[in-house]
Amino acid sequence: MNRTHWAVKDEDLFGRLHSAGLIDRKFINPVGRTGKLEELRFKVAFSFPGEVRKSVLSIVNRLKSALPAGSIFYDDDFTAQLARPNLDSLLQTVYLKNSDLIVVFLSGDYERKMWCGIEWRAIRGIINNKSDHSVMFIRSDNAQIPGVFSHDGYIDMNRFRPEQIADFILDRIRLNEQ
Repeated sequence: MNRTHWAVKDEDLFGRLHSAGLIDRKFINPVGRTGKLEELRFKVAFSFPGEVRKSVLSIVNRLKSALPAGSIFYDDDFTAQLARPNLDSLLQTVYLKNSDLIVVFLSGDYERKMWCGIEWRAIRGIINNKSDHSVMFIRSDNAQIPGVFSHDGYIDMNRFRPEQIADFILDRIRLNEQ
């Protein structure tokens, strides 16, 4: 009876310690959990061309206020870890193995971009494994994307505001967790 055990689960330990005045602010990670990117687990990951980055960022920021810290893979939050050789292999791991839901912003720009193509290979693998619940399409135009069919469902980015799209993504995350 002279020992105790503390378990820290789903809490921002450094944020709590800072709030209690026990550590300096420099120990707080502004974008969520720390750790090797290939070992983190994400509720949602984003695949998009740079042309829609501003809209995607609006969506991501809304989701950050609704989801636990570190549960979103948005490339700019991991800039240091993405600056390395063999990035294609790392991205395959993030999308194929470490993310519960991948939100794909489809467009002609997406089809033309090399990095989107690398991410798309992992996403196609998820679709081929019949894990349809793990992929969500958002379109900004009607460009033909190999592997996407006319009967595949999507959200029209031109019809809904970023806040609405973020709410749709939250709905899918909640459904996937059931």
